[in-house]
Amino acid sequence: MRKLLLGLLLIAVSSPIFAQPTKLTWRKLATITFEEYFDESREVWALEAIYPDDILALNGQEIYITGYVLPLDPKGNLYALSAFPFSSCFFCGGAGPESVMGLEFAESPGHIPTDAVRTFKGRIILKAKPGEDFYFTLVDVEPYTPSS
Repeated sequence: MRKLLLGLLLIAVSSPIFAQPTKLTWRKLATITFEEYFDESREVWALEAIYPDDILALNGQEIYITGYVLPLDPKGNLYALSAFPFSSCFFCGGAGPESVMGLEFAESPGHIPTDAVRTFKGRIILKAKPGEDFYFTLVDVEPYTPSS
């Protein structure tokens, strides 16, 4: 009986339910490359992301990442996370599209100030040809504090 309980406990502890999200860094995301292609649906030249295998393996997985919060609408419902503050981000500065990701919160986060440094967890979705969307989107986003 004791061995059975110990075995069940080990299975529960090793279960994915208790798995910690993978830490993702902006430096790792900076390893993607881009190739130009003509997007016929929008009739514009665009960039297709070429993801290294280690980033492709994260698609759909739970990760956490720290960055600068960028509100995208005045109502505070749409946010992005950036490797850089607003003045240097992809939209306003010279950074590339690999330095910003969309955030889709599990529940409304309320107001988050521009350039607030926050850590979030969620499932990362990769889009090689996102059109007018992000190359990375974090879905089911929640605030996160990594355990030491």
